[in-house]
Formats: sequence, structure tokens, C-alpha cells
Amino acid sequence: MSDIDRKSKVVVIGSTGLIGAQVVRWLTAGARAERYQVLGVTHQTSPGLDLEAPASIAAFFDAHRGVDHVIVAAGAARFGGFDALDAGAFEVGLRSKLMGQVNVAMAALRTLPRGGSVTLTSGELSRAPIPGSAAVALVNGALDSFVRAIALDAPAERRVNVVSPGWISETRARMGLDPGHGVPARDVARLYLTALEGDLHGQVVTAATAG
Repeated sequence: MSDIDRKSKVVVIGSTGLIGAQVVRWLTAGARAERYQVLGVTHQTSPGLDLEAPASIAAFFDAHRGVDHVIVAAGAARFGGFDALDAGAFEVGLRSKLMGQVNVAMAALRTLPRGGSVTLTSGELSRAPIPGSAAVALVNGALDSFVRAIALDAPAERRVNVVSPGWISETRARMGLDPGHGVPARDVARLYLTALEGDLHGQVVTAATAG
């Protein structure tokens, strides 16, 4: 197979999650199935990747040098009111959702070929916080800032962006809230396609910015 005919290899970290599973569905449907080879990765797959273990992240990218694009739709952070926000509560998000994704981005940017991209996940609570969201908002805001800044230093012709979803309908339903005030995960997943297939670099991708 020539380079022109070769499928682009896309790693989706968090491929079984609410958003990640929908990203995989989009990438493996219709014409995109002819363009992309998708590798879904979680901490339980083989090969696996643990966002909280920097050595696991480094080992994964050392072993997967043919990857063209990386999408991260994973990472934990903890909700809690003021009295619940001890150092441990903040540490959950800092270790998993923040530094896990930062470490993935740095490892990927060092190994991706020209034309490659990294897409991370933050969230709108950094822009529109609610009670109990301080630890989550902290992480989301840090990820947005990281992407804007690292884009200035990233290797040439490698792109990095972050998708900042709003409330997801399925998540609201699980919380006993009106799902009508959210966006279905399948529609949220399309924001990752915007980041993957466009020419965005150093951008925070939201439903508004994606048009």
C-alpha cells in the first residue's frame, strides 16, 4: 500500500466511555472507515494505557510509532462542595484528567509524523462553573491553557487542540436531570472530528466555535 492509500491510524484513549465510544463510531462508519484505522485504548485493553501512570504512557507511545492522530476522551476529576475539597479531592483530577492528558500530549507530539494531531478533553465548567465543581473547573481551565500554550512550542506540522464539551444528555439523565438541556454524546463526538480533520491548532473547540 502506498503512502497515499495508507489509512491514518487514530488512537482513541477512553474508547469505551460515553464520548469515546461515539468518536469510534463516527471514525469507523461510512467513508471514514476507508480513511482511518482506529485503535481503541483503555487501561484494560491490550495494549493498554493508564493515564495515572506516566511510565505506562511513555511505554505505549514507544511501542506505537505508526500513530498519526491521538484523541483522549478519558480522565477522572472529583465533584464536591467546599467541605469535601481537601488535597486528595483536588489530586484526583490533577493526577488523572490533567497530568494524564498532558503526559499523553507530550509523548504523542514527540512521536507523531508531520500532519499528526492530538485532541484532548476539558469541559465547560471552567467557563460556567456550578456549585461543587471547583476541582473539575480547575482541571478544565488548566487543560485549555496548556493547549493554547503548548501549540506555540509543538513540533512543526503537528497540531494540538482540546474539545470542551458542555453538558451531555446521557450524563444529565444519569444524574436525574433534564436531558433536554444537554447535547447527545453522538453530537458531542463530532467536535472531535472537527479537531481531527480540520486545520485547527491550539484551539479550545466548543459547539459554538465549531459552528
